[in-house]
Amino acid sequence: MSFLVETKHLSKSFKSFYPVKGIDLKVKRGGVYGFLGPNGAGKTTTIRMLLGLIQPTQGTISIFGKDVRKHRLEILNKVGSMVESPSYYGHLSGYENLEIVRKLRGAAKRDIGHVLGIVRLQEWQHKKVKTYSLGMKQRLGIAQALLGNPELLILDEPTNGLDPAGIQEIRELITRLPVEQGITVLVSSHILKEIELMASEVGIIYKGELLFQGSLSELRSKGYSGIRVAAAPVEESAALLSRLGYTLKRDGDHLLIDAPSERISTINQDLVLAGFRVSHLSESKESLEDIFLNMTRGGESW
Repeated sequence: MSFLVETKHLSKSFKSFYPVKGIDLKVKRGGVYGFLGPNGAGKTTTIRMLLGLIQPTQGTISIFGKDVRKHRLEILNKVGSMVESPSYYGHLSGYENLEIVRKLRGAAKRDIGHVLGIVRLQEWQHKKVKTYSLGMKQRLGIAQALLGNPELLILDEPTNGLDPAGIQEIRELITRLPVEQGITVLVSSHILKEIELMASEVGIIYKGELLFQGSLSELRSKGYSGIRVAAAPVEESAALLSRLGYTLKRDGDHLLIDAPSERISTINQDLVLAGFRVSHLSESKESLEDIFLNMTRGGESW
C-alpha cells in the first residue's frame, strides 16, 4: 500500500536529547489520522520535520510519494498547516488576514470566500480578529491553512485551550473535511477522547517512540478482555476456578478471569454448585483511555 505520508526511521536529536526516535508513520489518503501522545512526547517536533521547518537527524520523509528533501516546495504547495497556534494580525479583519496569506500562497481570490464558508466565519469576516473568540481564531487559522486547496492538512493541537463548545466546533470541522473536501487530515492531540471522536487511524507516540499505529478497533484489541467475578470466600473460589483450567488474577475482592463472555453462565454455575456466594459477574474490558494510559505510563508530560 502506498501512503500519503510515510516516514522511515525518522529521528531528531538536539545534542544528546532525542525528542523523536526512529518513527515510521504511515498516513492513508482520505481520512483523519490522529497523532496522539502526552505533552512533550515528540508530536510537534515530528510535525515540524514533516513540514521541513527543521531537518531530521536521521531517516526519510515521503509525502505524496516524493522525498521532502528533494521536492519540498512542490509538496508544500499541496499542504496546509497550523502548528501550535494560529498566526494573525489582530488589528485587521479576518478577510484581510486571509488576503495576506492568499497572496503569499498565490491562491485565487475566490478561495477566500470558499474557506470562510468551510469554517463558517462569513458573518464575522469583516470584524477585527482581536474581537474574535479563541475558537473563532482557531477556525481562522484553519481557514488560512485551507487556502490554495491543499490535499493534506496538518493541525497541531487545534483544540488546545478551547471551551467545550469551541472543541466541538473544531472537531466537527475536522471530520467534515475528508468527506466534503476530500482533504486528508493529520491532527495531533494529547486528549484521547478528542482523537477517538475524530480519527479513523491513530498513532501513539511517547518519549519520541511510536508505540502503536493502526485503527481504533485494533487499539481496542490491545486491551484486557475477560470476566470479572466476586465470589466468597475469594481464595477458595480462585482455587476452584484454577483447578477448572481458568487463568485468572486477583483484583481486590474480585477475580479477573481470562475467558470469553460466553463463559459467564458456566462460571456462575460452577461457583454456585460448589457452594460459593456469587455477588458479581460481568464482562470486563479495558477502555481506550485505560489502554492509552497503560501504554504511556499514565500519560505524564516530561
